[in-house]
Amino acid sequence: MYMEKLVVGPECKGMIDLNLPLEQNLRRVASKKGKLLSQLTIAILAKPRHEQIIADVQKLGVRVIAIPDGDVAAAVQCCLPDGELDLLYGIGGAPEGVVAGAAIRALGGDMNAKLIPRNQVKGNSPEHLTATEKELSRCKEMNVPINTVLKLEDLVRDDNIVFVATGITSGDLLKGIKRRGNIASTETLLIRGKSRTIRRIQSDHYVDRKDNELLSLMDL
Repeated sequence: MYMEKLVVGPECKGMIDLNLPLEQNLRRVASKKGKLLSQLTIAILAKPRHEQIIADVQKLGVRVIAIPDGDVAAAVQCCLPDGELDLLYGIGGAPEGVVAGAAIRALGGDMNAKLIPRNQVKGNSPEHLTATEKELSRCKEMNVPINTVLKLEDLVRDDNIVFVATGITSGDLLKGIKRRGNIASTETLLIRGKSRTIRRIQSDHYVDRKDNELLSLMDL
C-alpha cells in the first residue's frame, strides 16, 4: 500500500489539507509563515510520478529539494526547530508514513495522509493487481479507509511517543557510522513526545566487545 503525504512543522499546524491542490497548501503555509512563495522550501520524492508536480511547484518559484528516498528523515526535518524544510510532499510507502507520523506527532507538527492502492501508483500489471487485492482485503479487515484523507490524529492517537533513529549512512538528518580502527561511532536522534524533548546522542562502540551476530548486522 502506498501513502500520499503532506507534512508541515508546528508553526503551520492546521493549515494543510490534502483535499486542496498543492499550490493552495503552499500559499496557505507561505501566508502563515509570512514568507513569499520564493522563500519556501519543499521536499518532494524524486519519482517519475512526481515529475509534473515538481515542475509545477518550481514554476511558482518554490525551492524544491528532490529526494530519491528517505521521506521519514525529510518529514522530521520539517518539524525540528532548526529544520530548513517548510513542507514535505509525495506518494511513498505507507509504513514509512506511519513512522513519520509518530515523529511528527512527537514534535508537534502536522500531517495529512491518504492510503492509495498499489495499482493506482504502479499500474495494473498482474503482480501489482495481486498485491493490491491483498492490501485492500487487509485494510477492510482493519476498517482503514482507502483514498480518504487521514489527519495526523487518525494515524497517531497520542503524543506519549518515543521516536529513535540512528544513522547508518550520512544524510541531512543524521551522520552515518564511522569506523576508526576498533571503534565505530554513531549518531542517534531521540525524541520524547510527552515532554517534547529532542536529544542527539553521539556513541562510540568498541567493536571487539560486540558479539558476532551484532557485528553481522552492523556490517563492520
